[in-house]
Amino acid sequence: MQLSLDALLLGPHAGNSGYSINNYFNFCRQHLPESMPDWCIGCLSPGGTPTSEHPSLSHRVRHRAWWDTYIEWPLRLRRQRAELFHVIDQGLAWYAKFIPRARCITTVHDLIAYLTSSGGLTFDHLPYRRKLLVLECVRQIRRMDHIIAVSQHTANCLVRELAIPVSRITVVHNPVDKRFTPLAPFEYGSSRQRWFGSASYAIIHVGQAVAYKNRIGALKAFALLHSELPDARMFLVQGPPDRQEAAFLAQSSCSSAVKFLPSLQSSELREFYGAADALIFPSLYEGFGWPPLEAMACGCPVVSSTRASLREVVGDAALTVDDPHDHKAFAARLTSVLKDPCMARDLRQRGLRHVENFQPSLILARIAEVYRSLV
Repeated sequence: MQLSLDALLLGPHAGNSGYSINNYFNFCRQHLPESMPDWCIGCLSPGGTPTSEHPSLSHRVRHRAWWDTYIEWPLRLRRQRAELFHVIDQGLAWYAKFIPRARCITTVHDLIAYLTSSGGLTFDHLPYRRKLLVLECVRQIRRMDHIIAVSQHTANCLVRELAIPVSRITVVHNPVDKRFTPLAPFEYGSSRQRWFGSASYAIIHVGQAVAYKNRIGALKAFALLHSELPDARMFLVQGPPDRQEAAFLAQSSCSSAVKFLPSLQSSELREFYGAADALIFPSLYEGFGWPPLEAMACGCPVVSSTRASLREVVGDAALTVDDPHDHKAFAARLTSVLKDPCMARDLRQRGLRHVENFQPSLILARIAEVYRSLV
């Protein structure tokens, strides 16, 4: 017998989703039922509920994910019943086409795919079939009863690019994971040794090798820093270098001081952030930007660009550079953090205060307000 649901969360395929979307879906499905005990809230996704922060993306898994998502999933959606459906990512908004008549909302994290397909951004080329899916998602977003935007910047984009009325948008920032906390004194030494060995200065970057993350900009800034501080080392998480990054390192004298690491689990990331001297984040575009927030929650100083949503995410708790291509400015700010213990300590304290604005309880209360306003 099918339960009568007040709300049903609709997530991504368990084996074919990224870090951010998995994080958000898992946060909502785990904590919304606790914060709304008078509601019956369920969750559903093609292929089952994600159980890993970094699911496998093998060819076999991708093939099965395609079948689960585009053949079986629409049939399952037609059979679901709830007062409110919540599609947890704009890239899944096409789900709404198959949802029975009911209230429907989606969370929009960014409009990167749409802006790329329409020429507003020039980061990557979208295949034709992907463009068709993006356009269908946009059509369904416009029809949603309400939209949760994870930043004011994303909300502004929805108004400007898709002509969504302001009255149908609520800004609810992403939460900082409560597992991200500063290392205790007894943890610091072993964590430092585990991730950075004997490095005198450890600069980190967290993010995939996609154009808008601007990892090449982080590497160029580090190269300038390394010429002044030869003992500095750089560690990048989420995969090996792409062709552009590899070509740059092949010509750079700092190549032996750079190490690429695979994706890390939250417990590992906490150590990685907490034992580092600074995070560099020269992103060209972010709908939100998790790594700076996670780093600050772990007591790691942040040097970030201010593009898109990043200014509202980092606030005054980071050293910032307006132009993400200004490698000299990034290098100078990193040098300041490394050479000035007082500045580093101040950034850590400001970061810890700043992340209080992104505590899960606050975010859950805001999402609950949206739910209750619609049902």
